[in-house]
Amino acid sequence: MSLQNHDIKIDQVIAKKVVEEIIKITKKGSAFEVINKNRNGVQYNAFQNLSTNLGEMYESATSSYGDADFIIYKNERHTFNAMFSHAAAFSVMLQKEYKIKAGDKVVIAMRNYPEWIVAFMGITMFGGVAVPLNAWWQEEEFLEVIEHSQAAIVIADDKRYNLLAEGLRQKKISVIVARPNKDQHLAISMSTVIKPYLSQTESLCSISRNVCSSDIATIFYTSGSTGVPKGAVSTHESILTAINTWLMLGNAAGIANADITEPAKYTPAALMTVPLFHVTGCHTLFLLSMIAGRKTVMMPYWEAEEALKLIEKERITYFNGVPTMSMELMDHPNRDNYDLSSLNDVCAGGAARPPEHVRKIYQSFENGNPSCGYGLTETNALGAVNGPADYIHKPNSAGLPTPPIVDVQIINEQGKVLSQGDVGEIVIKTLANIIEYWREPELTKVSFINGYFRTGDLGYLDEDNFIYIVDRAKDIIIRGGENISCLEVEAAIYKHSNVIETAVFAVTDERLGEVCGAVVCVKADIELTPTNLQAFLTQHLAKFKVPEHIWLVFDKLPRLGSGKINKKELKAQYGQQFFCSSIPQHRQIHDH
Repeated sequence: MSLQNHDIKIDQVIAKKVVEEIIKITKKGSAFEVINKNRNGVQYNAFQNLSTNLGEMYESATSSYGDADFIIYKNERHTFNAMFSHAAAFSVMLQKEYKIKAGDKVVIAMRNYPEWIVAFMGITMFGGVAVPLNAWWQEEEFLEVIEHSQAAIVIADDKRYNLLAEGLRQKKISVIVARPNKDQHLAISMSTVIKPYLSQTESLCSISRNVCSSDIATIFYTSGSTGVPKGAVSTHESILTAINTWLMLGNAAGIANADITEPAKYTPAALMTVPLFHVTGCHTLFLLSMIAGRKTVMMPYWEAEEALKLIEKERITYFNGVPTMSMELMDHPNRDNYDLSSLNDVCAGGAARPPEHVRKIYQSFENGNPSCGYGLTETNALGAVNGPADYIHKPNSAGLPTPPIVDVQIINEQGKVLSQGDVGEIVIKTLANIIEYWREPELTKVSFINGYFRTGDLGYLDEDNFIYIVDRAKDIIIRGGENISCLEVEAAIYKHSNVIETAVFAVTDERLGEVCGAVVCVKADIELTPTNLQAFLTQHLAKFKVPEHIWLVFDKLPRLGSGKINKKELKAQYGQQFFCSSIPQHRQIHDH
């Protein structure tokens, strides 16, 4: 069914008008002046006036916004000054107490707390490398990646500490705990260990100035088609390019809309509903909020009515989450009991939003305009944006690549650039791209072509250069914004001694977009149930990766002519059936 939006008029200009303003503010001598830059033999468009490193950006933002509220968590209110001073103390402490040097890897394994941000800032200030890990993982997943990243130290919360303490002790890796519980009195507390350094941060400025734009800042581990999480390595320049592009886009949109929209009634405020260990949470919410002086309200876990309360209480203007979240806001029976008039941008990312939800957002919120973004961990979340005026008419589009920083092409299997309208692999060229996969030179080599990152998404560009995604080339499932590698799940299933073979694939789900399904061929006369197998898999996989639909069979799985299992046939046969055992949906987003 097509979306009928001809009767909806949004009081914002179309992307073409915003692009006209971008051209003006990126010309020579302008605030967002764009120049040509060479990186590893490839020419990119780059910002002339970009900060040299993240530490310099933190310092500039703190100088600008000082005692204004920055991070709100439950009843805690933290100003820009407070967050910076704690991060600086943490930075000095790491160097003096633990001898952490520039280039050393520091793992952050915790749910969303203000201490996550303090740790990230403190690590990257002096040239350390922040390695945020998925807080949903199980012990086995954590320890494998901690070892692969060559971490020098781990910063964890109380739950991750309980999970990892013994394994880290065996590996002789130190751990600092944010918010230890009452039973962890022997653990090294983050607040205690930085306290003596809160007045000893004067040397930070000179340390920050020694960090180059080309130095590594982060390694974000992301699940992909290879089965094992890959470490996506970004420089300070890569991350700052992404953040500055969104800042540029916001400035251009503000200028373009100045004559047709009323002045903002509320100061900018964002609701952080997604985990910081993903680039969406870290970059588009935390880092962009810092550089823009935007108050950010952290939710300890996702609960729709709590989000409605916070939108009213804190006058939230910007909401960004997976499509499931905005849907649950719209459908909540108590929605009309709250004043949501401050909300003017309801953004989605991480998964496709059903077209009818686009129209529903406009109808459900007094001032809420729907938008979506398309990006990847490997592009530091930068890619394309579909703004309100275009989104309502192109609800199936992932958006327009942001000129002049982002260049998108569609290529065939031979790497040839295709014409507009032709379907092929989407490739993205931007200085925000990662520089490599950590300790994976061959994978890095095949993931890039002439400076373009190969996304594995199949799509096309329409006559206006908007991206449309039609399929995925890579064998991954996107469950509520979380990537799940089919190969990783299959490898875990094969660990069960009664499994002969298996195939894992995406099953369409109305709430989460996709969930994990598995057809498993087991040995005859074995008393194995889907529930038993799910319980076994929770020992090896994070809960969100455990298949929610399992079909146990005794016959060998169908094959292609190449001898590979025919997943397409299995998905067609089983993918629409939901009679099998399913594990319960998770209420909480990152309280695991």
